[in-house]
Amino acid sequence: MARQVHDFDALYAADDPPPWEIGRPQPALLELVRRSVLEDPVLDVGCGTGVLALAVARAGHRVVGVDAAPRAISRARERAAGAILAPPGEVRFEVADARRLDRIDVRPRTVLDSGLLHTLDDAGRTAYVAGLEAICPSGALVAVLAMSVDAGLGWGTTADRLRAAFDGPAWTSTVVSDAAIAARTAGDELRLAALLLTTRRA
Repeated sequence: MARQVHDFDALYAADDPPPWEIGRPQPALLELVRRSVLEDPVLDVGCGTGVLALAVARAGHRVVGVDAAPRAISRARERAAGAILAPPGEVRFEVADARRLDRIDVRPRTVLDSGLLHTLDDAGRTAYVAGLEAICPSGALVAVLAMSVDAGLGWGTTADRLRAAFDGPAWTSTVVSDAAIAARTAGDELRLAALLLTTRRA
């Protein structure tokens, strides 16, 4: 079951940052980045304020971060303006709807999703995965970190549902493993049950 939050831009306008904005990349995805050979360009979907995209760019990659929340993208660009990137690393940020990935000018060899897919309803998830199918060339790696129903929040996904989202001949070598999502609320940092999917465009 997807959590229905419709106005992410308003969440970024609040005095307190959204719970997923912890000031650093999600550890599960950062570990994946460190132990994997990423191919450029890298697409960070639902990039928020850009911490993961910038970490990947600092490692020397070409990264495009997209998010539907203009305030998040504005803050990501501010972060990028003051960042020191390892050559030939580079990063750019764009306001974009993950359900219309065909509108962005990138054909990624690597896609990182740090908690986007689990926010989409069934139609949105179908459109998102279809967009990934359209823009990813053969062999492209897609990694999705999603909240598990086992986190006990009353929403989230299961390994079967996550795997089913990437079912069919367009995707291969799909693996779903247990992971965790870090969140911060009222000054406390939480570690919530999550799932990490990796798959490749056939």
